[in-house]
This record gives sequence, C-alpha cells and structure tokens, in this order.
Amino acid sequence: MRTDAKQRARDKIARLAGCGLDLVSFWRASTEVLASAVPNDGAPCWFTLDPASLLVTSHFDEGVPELPPQWLVHEYYQDDVNKLADVARSQRGISTLHEATGGDPTSSPRWHFNMTLGGDQELIAALRTPSGEVWGGLGLYRETGQSMFDDQELAFVRQVAPHLAEGARRAWPTPPPLPGRGRAGQGRRIPRGRWPRRPAGPGGPPRPATTPPDGQTPDRCRRTAAARARGTAPAPPTLHRRGCAGRRSVPGPHPGSC
Repeated sequence: MRTDAKQRARDKIARLAGCGLDLVSFWRASTEVLASAVPNDGAPCWFTLDPASLLVTSHFDEGVPELPPQWLVHEYYQDDVNKLADVARSQRGISTLHEATGGDPTSSPRWHFNMTLGGDQELIAALRTPSGEVWGGLGLYRETGQSMFDDQELAFVRQVAPHLAEGARRAWPTPPPLPGRGRAGQGRRIPRGRWPRRPAGPGGPPRPATTPPDGQTPDRCRRTAAARARGTAPAPPTLHRRGCAGRRSVPGPHPGSC
C-alpha cells in the first residue's frame, strides 16, 4: 500500500474515533479501513479491556459470535505467549506469534488453538492512548501460506492504535446522573457480573490501567477468569449486535447509542 494511501487510512480512523459512534459501529467502520492497509483473513478480533485489571470485557468479530471457553483457558489459565494483557503491558504494545516464539509458533498452545480456527499467523496490538490508558486490544490473523506481517504493517497498526483506543473510550456508555446529584458528581454504575472498575473521581472515566507491583493480574481476577473458563462463574453482561444472519450476542458491556 502506498504511503499516501496509508496516511489517508490513518486520518480516516482518527476521524472515526471522534464521530461519537457506538462500539459496534466503530469496530465495523474501522475494520473496513484497517483491511485496506493491513490485509488479514477472516475478520479482526476487537476487544475492550478493563483498564484496571486488563481483563477482557467484550469481544467483537463478525464471524465469531461468542468467544469459545477454550480461548479463555488459553488466555488466563495457561502459560503461553502473545496474550492480550502481556502485550498491553509491553513497551512496544504490539507482537506477532511468530516473533514471540522465535519463529517457531508450533511451540505455542495458542498457535495450535488458532490453527483449529484457520489462523496460522496472529498479530496482537494493545489499544492504548498516548498517556498509557489501555482501552482495548486487536487481533489480526492470516492463514497458512500468506505473507508474514511486515514492519510497515506493524508500524501502521501502532500508529492507529491510539485512535482506536480513543474511539473505544468514547463508546463506553454514560449512565444518567445519580438522584440528587448533577452530572459533574456522577459515577459509573457497575452491572452485576462485570469485573469492578476503580472510580476516577467526579465526572471522570474509569481510572487508567494500574499494573500491580509484580506485573501480574490480581489473584482475585485470575480466579474469576479461571472460573469463567470452567463455566462455574456467572456469565458477564451481553453485548448485542445485528449482522446479516440476525441478532448475535457476545460477552461484554452494551455499547452506547449513536
């Protein structure tokens, strides 16, 4: 893709981030632009992450209406590389499975799981603002025999990641003012089943990601994720979306209105 075409793609994603789109509309519009700059097979996996714990709170993929339990096992309950939270904590904020395994992806359980879904290559990118707030993640995939993700493509994803993070941040639903309090003093309600968020003060968004001193996800969050993977914990809230095949559901927060 020519440099001027990539610049137009970057500018379009930046404009989309400021349009006030709901989450599903933003992911869909960004998918079209992203595909023109970084070809990928299937559809991207879009995630929102809890800024405090970096746990996944929603997933959107036109071809995968619901994350399989095995994915949760690999992401939270098994030692492996290229995990969303690890990439989000890394300085670079982007990684491919081939890079993370030193060119031998067959050594990764993640690769074997991806292959069952038709994905040989995997690119994971953190969606974080310039100040370091993590609001989501992106997964791109290519089938066996396709060209490797190159440096220019990785650079493009890194450049648009802050705009994608801003679009995800703006798409978070805003609750009505609490009784007897103006909007300046409102907080953010926590639906049952969603991992808790740390308040950031009057009128502000949830507190940015705070990595524990040891760089690990808190034990209580790991226990929650493990329980969800085993099917012994209640399901998180549902994000509804409508596609060509009708209404589908994925775990996560409901998007804001247009």
